[in-house]
Amino acid sequence: MAFEDIFATYTPSPRQEAFHADPRPRRWYCAGYGSGKTTASVWEAFCNAIIHHPGYTGIVCAPTFPLLWQGWVAEWKRQIPSACYRIREGSDARIWVYGPGGQVSEILLRSTLSAASLEAVNAAWAVFDEATRERDPEPYRVLLGRLRRGNPGHQRGLVLTGPPMTRRHWTATEFGAGTDATHEGDAMAWHDALQAVIRARTRDNPHLPESYEREIRARPGATKAWCAQWLDAMFGSIEGQVYEAFSRDVHVLPHASLVGRVWRSVICPVDWGWSNPGAMLVLCEDGHGDLYVTHEEYHRGKTVTDTPDGWVPIGVRLVKEHRVKSFHCDPSSPGHMETLARGLRVAKVSRLVLPADNDTGEGIRRVSARLEWAAAREDPLVIGRPALYVSDRCHNTIAEFEGYARRRERDGAISEAPEKRNDHAMDALRYGAMAFAA
Repeated sequence: MAFEDIFATYTPSPRQEAFHADPRPRRWYCAGYGSGKTTASVWEAFCNAIIHHPGYTGIVCAPTFPLLWQGWVAEWKRQIPSACYRIREGSDARIWVYGPGGQVSEILLRSTLSAASLEAVNAAWAVFDEATRERDPEPYRVLLGRLRRGNPGHQRGLVLTGPPMTRRHWTATEFGAGTDATHEGDAMAWHDALQAVIRARTRDNPHLPESYEREIRARPGATKAWCAQWLDAMFGSIEGQVYEAFSRDVHVLPHASLVGRVWRSVICPVDWGWSNPGAMLVLCEDGHGDLYVTHEEYHRGKTVTDTPDGWVPIGVRLVKEHRVKSFHCDPSSPGHMETLARGLRVAKVSRLVLPADNDTGEGIRRVSARLEWAAAREDPLVIGRPALYVSDRCHNTIAEFEGYARRRERDGAISEAPEKRNDHAMDALRYGAMAFAA
């Protein structure tokens, strides 16, 4: 069989195509069950061995040898004609791939159970299958250090596959858990200069039987949270997450969809900060009572002064650019409120500067209710209950939603009270929610 005919046997899904086409050297196919993670990584390896780095060495690894053999190697045998390769099992397992022109490429098959097994290798490329099952980031870092020798002029790359874990897992730390200040993209794919995440849900694979996902969701133990992580490829909650209902797919909207809208009310809730960040949010209410965080100012080390680097000029700008009508501030610092009110008067944009209602429990309840009502909007019986949404430009607010957790007591129990971290935009948001009827 000609190599052109071999490649013609692979019909990637749109998400697999996006994964293969991304130009960055480190890519993570972050995907749910049945979305073709391992299949995509097999074809990545084959293309590297035949096209990009013929005659050079590559590495394919997984957290354990059984996982590697029962998953990746079994899929390799299904996808690649046996005439194209020879395989050796055992402690020094490898595959020799025979390319056009007689060149032979080697693929080392390794477990990351011990990072030392990856040492003393000079590789052109690597595939880390089921990488998210590896709890230690060290093997990933060792793999990066082994990419030393390849076809000149061709990128030496590393690809990962595996469903998302929590936002505290090393894969999320290394690659990001969505768009933020350093990652561009959208809810389905994000990247920085070197790394990219291509997300794929089970339903994004058109090659699956129509009943595949429905039957999995009907299984005992397939809870809503389990399905969200393993079928919808959404990051799992951190333990004790305050706003468990928050979902980027539901609550984060493209900023362009909010531009030019007419708002019934626009306010600015404020949480002061210095060594910790401070936050000013632009919170807009539409005619249905829904709230939208359309803009954030999130800064560390700013004084509450009218100097150019202080909070007062930011408040003045928010009034002028976003038509903010009132400021609802952390009530623990009345002097800061007086300074802000005076600065707004001097700038001739005087507005109400009010102490916020700082009932933490009630504020969390109101925010939670709005998140839950937004998630339930598909049910016509709940249309009309006020929801909450966030612009995709509000990276810090989104990140805090996902990292805002309840405090763990000394006995290990999780308290009702939230931790005093990842809470600056969250405190401001509570102040804003308390300013509107629930």
